[in-house]
Amino acid sequence: MEQRRPRLVIVDPGYASTVGHHGEVNRPLLARFGQAGWRVALWADVALEAEADAPQELTGAFSGCGYEDPRLWCELGGMVLLARKLEQQLALMGAGDTGEPVAAWVGHSLLPFQLLGLARHLAGRPAAQVLLSLMFEPGETLEGANGLDPMQASEQATANTRIALAALARACRQQNHQLTLAFPSQQQEELYGPLLAATGLASAGVHPAVVGGGCQVDVRAAGEQPLVLLHWGDQKPGKGRPEALGVLEALLEGPVPAELRRCGWLFHVHGHQPLPEAELELLRRAEGAGIGLVLLLEAVTSAAMIQWLARCPLALLAYDPERYRRRSSGMLWQWAAAQAALERPAAAAGHGGGWLAQEARALGLSWQSPEPAAGTNPEAGGPWLAALARAAAGLELKTLDSKTRWSPYGRNLLVGDFSRWCEDHLVSL
Repeated sequence: MEQRRPRLVIVDPGYASTVGHHGEVNRPLLARFGQAGWRVALWADVALEAEADAPQELTGAFSGCGYEDPRLWCELGGMVLLARKLEQQLALMGAGDTGEPVAAWVGHSLLPFQLLGLARHLAGRPAAQVLLSLMFEPGETLEGANGLDPMQASEQATANTRIALAALARACRQQNHQLTLAFPSQQQEELYGPLLAATGLASAGVHPAVVGGGCQVDVRAAGEQPLVLLHWGDQKPGKGRPEALGVLEALLEGPVPAELRRCGWLFHVHGHQPLPEAELELLRRAEGAGIGLVLLLEAVTSAAMIQWLARCPLALLAYDPERYRRRSSGMLWQWAAAQAALERPAAAAGHGGGWLAQEARALGLSWQSPEPAAGTNPEAGGPWLAALARAAAGLELKTLDSKTRWSPYGRNLLVGDFSRWCEDHLVSL
């Protein structure tokens, strides 16, 4: 009789739409685990079931447990209530089991209340492997300060994260779970250090980039006209769309800086909401102005996206420095990984402070920030265009020795494959 394959469950209550980073992370995981012999299930938001290209392994397990209004979970009482709700929904999934226990639990992108709910569920489950990547910084509030001072709200969120980690440690000791706890960047690992020490947990280190790492790139991309990445993704605030539109306006007004005249420009946007009419009109005008704009207004597969990003040795990553003060960016990793796959240097323009600037430099990227004149709108395109020109000039001075283009940290993060890393850290019980 053929032995049944061990069960593995990916718990992702925030996965409610195929648009966004959750799909980019989960698709390779599902493929890798399936090929490795696991019987994989993905427990995500029930809303995902309505999408035509939802994963086959999906079960709509959660409702009202994803990216809820942060005012409901930033404070302790709300976090506990939502954690209890998620725990109950996990219990309903467990009630439908055939009796065969889950051999491995995998989680990523979990907010504190989601981590607490999973920990409470694990406290009543048979011994298993538990692999978690903590992608949010401990004090993440998703701008939901609930009337508190932002620093106060961050401190409360950090306290909530400590409670969730303590519950996770207790559940793993109690049920003899084998826990692997890892991080997407050095910065995240450092932020969690005091909380891990306080709860008796240990870090398994920094894993490869959750998106983009180990990507395969057509080498012909290096010989095509270079593009400057202006924008890629949905319309979420804080991701530099106004600044990218400002650069297009500056290009239309002219002149184009000499350092950028050989470049084209790449602007992608896709989501469930239509673009504002004024923005769409500007994009169409720029597309027809002969400045070399490639405009993509539709969904693009992960493989095609990497090929587009590979053509962009320069990128505008004008993410909001407050929102992304300690928040990671999958786009930085995906774009950088595409450049690393081609073994060529790359440079970006973005704000001077925050996670992105520090991470980019740690990877080995060049980073330029704008120098706006006093009173200038921070979204104005002129200073950003000048920063991109300085970045382009810096690339010309880069050494031809490919080994010096990326730091050892950058190579480990960008050349490694997150799904393979996860596979390597899970063995059948």
